[in-house]
Amino acid sequence: MNAPDALQNIRSKHPVAYVVLYLFVGWALLVVITHAIAFGAELLIASSDQPVVKWEATDECTDGTRTIYYNSPSLYQEFKVKIKDSKIVDAEPGAFLTIGATLDAEQVEYTDSRATYRVDLSTLGRPSRICLLECETRGTTLHMSEIQMRPDKEPLKG
Repeated sequence: MNAPDALQNIRSKHPVAYVVLYLFVGWALLVVITHAIAFGAELLIASSDQPVVKWEATDECTDGTRTIYYNSPSLYQEFKVKIKDSKIVDAEPGAFLTIGATLDAEQVEYTDSRATYRVDLSTLGRPSRICLLECETRGTTLHMSEIQMRPDKEPLKG
């Protein structure tokens, strides 16, 4: 008896068991696909305690409101920074979207020279990673980066 015949036999003689098997296999495939989309190559660095800089850029530090954002297939995060006389005078969260994870907590902090937007993510209810979207003024240059790391021992309280 080959596999399709065995499944047909289970389907005809034990329909409830077939439905349970079908749902379990569907759930398992969904978990595998979600993890593959959400984390991809990041699985290669999962054992490291060191933060990983995913993206860096610079721009002129001119007056006005800037939207600092990071976009990948599994994560989009942004925050808005108001700059006056090469100093950060305000920062607030913007849009946030993730695939395969949920937002546990978010926080925006800023000083006159640095702003950070932190999000704590979890996958299937377990803390999975922390993403820091940062910008810093150095003279007349605005430096931006997106850093990802494993969860610390004390995640943010949502």
